[in-house]
Amino acid sequence: MRKSKLKTVKPVLLSIIFISILGSSILLPQTNGKVPARDEIEKQYTWDLSALFVSDEAWEEAFRQAEKMPGEFGVFDGKLGKSGRRLLECLQLKDQAGILMDKLYSYASRKRDQDLSNPTYQAMVQRIQGLVTKMNNASAFIEPEILSISDRKLARFIRKEPDLSIYTHYFDNLRRVRDHILPRGQEELLALVGEIASGPGTTFGILTNTDFKWGTILDEKNRKVEMSRSRYYLYMTSPDRRVRRDAYMELYVPFENHINTLTSLLATKMKADVFYMRARKYKTSLESALSGPNIPTEVYYNLINALDENLQPLHRWAALKKRLLKVEELHPYDTYAPLFPKVEKNYTYEEAQTIVAEALKPLGREVQEIIDRAFTERWIDVYENAGKRGGAYSAGVYGAHPYILMNFNGTLNSVFTLAHELGHTIHSYLSNKTQPFVYADYATFNAEVASTTNEALLMDYLLKKATDDGEKLSLLQKYVQNIGSTFYRQGRFAEFELALHEKVEKDEPLTYEVINQIFGDLYQKYWGPEMVVDDVEKLSWSRIPHFYYNYYVYTYATSFAASQMVVQKIVTEGQPAVDNYLRFLSSGSSDYPIELLKIAGVDMTTPAPIEATTARMNALLDQIEEILSGK
Repeated sequence: MRKSKLKTVKPVLLSIIFISILGSSILLPQTNGKVPARDEIEKQYTWDLSALFVSDEAWEEAFRQAEKMPGEFGVFDGKLGKSGRRLLECLQLKDQAGILMDKLYSYASRKRDQDLSNPTYQAMVQRIQGLVTKMNNASAFIEPEILSISDRKLARFIRKEPDLSIYTHYFDNLRRVRDHILPRGQEELLALVGEIASGPGTTFGILTNTDFKWGTILDEKNRKVEMSRSRYYLYMTSPDRRVRRDAYMELYVPFENHINTLTSLLATKMKADVFYMRARKYKTSLESALSGPNIPTEVYYNLINALDENLQPLHRWAALKKRLLKVEELHPYDTYAPLFPKVEKNYTYEEAQTIVAEALKPLGREVQEIIDRAFTERWIDVYENAGKRGGAYSAGVYGAHPYILMNFNGTLNSVFTLAHELGHTIHSYLSNKTQPFVYADYATFNAEVASTTNEALLMDYLLKKATDDGEKLSLLQKYVQNIGSTFYRQGRFAEFELALHEKVEKDEPLTYEVINQIFGDLYQKYWGPEMVVDDVEKLSWSRIPHFYYNYYVYTYATSFAASQMVVQKIVTEGQPAVDNYLRFLSSGSSDYPIELLKIAGVDMTTPAPIEATTARMNALLDQIEEILSGK
């Protein structure tokens, strides 16, 4: 079942890119080794939230209006089958409430994420989550009542009220899962549980972003520098193995110190997923999670099976990396090590903007206009500051424009992150512009296609601009590592998440020893015999926020494979492929995800996209070895 926006507060599209970075230096707004405070960041590099609300006071006024809306549903309770007019007015009220709640949540969340230590915005997020629960409870009668209306009667309603035709796909989708929608009283109880069920993920975010304290390490020049999650990815790509190892070990200190708490949070989240599975009478938690977007579970299993049968390119990459690094043992802290350190580049944020805009020109003028607005109208919060949420994401909001959170650090990785998040932004902007609210959101299954398509276009652009073999080798390494991290790594995460859910479904305990064993064994299987899996790597699961999103990570792997085919079509077919792709990005959830993706020319019910991606990795490795052999 595709849940309406009032069922849960829509999670942001959190996208942390795990790809190689060229160079090891860093460009921050301040370079004194300390993370700057929020008020030390220049205004032009912070997002402008006035498109949502001009002030906290304006938010409070809108919140007071929203508080009245749950009571407005009462006039429709028990009367949706009386007439098409009643049904239409109720659905329009639900949409109006959803649009307002979307803006309220977006403003509070963006404010919270720019400084997670600020209790004012933590409280605002909690208040809107509480109001969402009340709204869900007040509107819980809607779907059961719609299902009680006969098909013939509903068709008559639509004939008499043409505006109801907008909801035809919504009605069809609702009927598809009628066996899993509960009687009214039970639906009300599930609505009340929603805020509690989201607790583990919320607590994980606050714990790891505000309460965790990291120590310091010595950088390549033996300068003492403060560690942070954002800086970790920078140091993981240092050519100095001592720096990589020190950063790697330092990162895990607070996670290991809180491992029992983190185990409890993840286990509770898994139990919540299984609770919903059982409450709605699904056979497995996977079936329950994929039912909403109507993704066959075979797609998930096909991904895992196809990856298991095509691990050779990743094993080949591990062997090549070990040889080029000239190490006796390859460790996890070597996976992002630069193989060609002579090529070192830093980028200002303005240079990154120019590069990304040029790379995305094949997508046409409309996309360029969206990018220009994102840059000039301050849709993007650019730099790291103390208390700011780590990683990067793009958050769409209906009735305004999307917002991007970054922690830009001057590396090529940050340039790719900018392109990645702009993909989400373009997708959200076009869907919100084209679709009514009921279909403006899009399934997570399709969420990463635009972002990874942008990455592929950027990589093609940079490869064409490469002036020598050294630069080309560095870019080819990045391309290979992108496949390894966005495709293989997320596929590995998908297999891990499935294994944990299956244990909970069997009522087996999830201790950190059990979780570590599963994670470590999968890491070894995917990377192969050349990799030495350190004990600390076995608890790497404890720092991944995506495991709190209920079968989200697999969409990175499937979307990455889909994007490779999209780019290939754009390159070979030109404008017709671009038009089809933009039509896909504008389609929201107006049809089922697999059907919408076919608009862009990709059929994920077949193994072809996955097999083509693994073949692509082998071809890139061939190019690397060919250049090296010619030196």
